[in-house]
Amino acid sequence: MPDNKQVIERFERAFAANDAATIDELCDPNLVDHNPVPGAPPTLEGFKATIAGYTQAFPDLEFADGPHVIVEGDTAATRWTAAGTHEAEMMGIPATGKRIRVEGMNFYRLANGRITDVWTQFDGVSMLQQLGVMPTPAEVG
Repeated sequence: MPDNKQVIERFERAFAANDAATIDELCDPNLVDHNPVPGAPPTLEGFKATIAGYTQAFPDLEFADGPHVIVEGDTAATRWTAAGTHEAEMMGIPATGKRIRVEGMNFYRLANGRITDVWTQFDGVSMLQQLGVMPTPAEVG
């Protein structure tokens, strides 16, 4: 059985590539997404739909500077930076053609070599500001 760090590194690459087969291989079928996007179920299928939505909206999505992975027992944490050009509708926001760069982190729980839980935190406010759908502090003040 691969160690948990290898599982997470493979998963992060599969996420970036929207590789649903590898995601299925690495995730427990009963995975719980503790931070689903609005309207998505907190399930593996909902999580895969979210990944597909991001990779569709940002077809040139790339992850730079990582992921940095830390594993302790059955828990893993990653820090990442994603960049891409907004080319399709996402969560009701029409394509803007703008390039974004967003930092975030994921936390995972694993059992028997598979991911059972995922928590995602990223700078959504910065993403919305870069897309031009939310004012920056300079624009407000």
